[in-house]
Amino acid sequence: MSKRLLKDWDILLTVVELKGQPPAYSVDAPTLFRGLMDGGSNARILLDLAAANEIELHAEAGDWNDLLWLISTALKETGGAYSGGDYASLRNNLPVVFH
Repeated sequence: MSKRLLKDWDILLTVVELKGQPPAYSVDAPTLFRGLMDGGSNARILLDLAAANEIELHAEAGDWNDLLWLISTALKETGGAYSGGDYASLRNNLPVVFH
């Protein structure tokens, strides 16, 4: 079953509903990046709901690489940098399952 999570998004998210488990949604790297960088966005709401175990977020392994590229590009523009340990910590703490 697929349905729109939020009307103002142009991305159709896949919803899987299993009895006794929170609904699972598929997200991509731009959605994750928006959620991390924009505290007032709908993407942040998704991350907050996933952190509270109200929903599950799933992404492809390639989305992790794309997210790294988006973050490193944004950091280059501001003159900042993350270490490999910082990225590992981010991946471990994101409420997203990468497949």
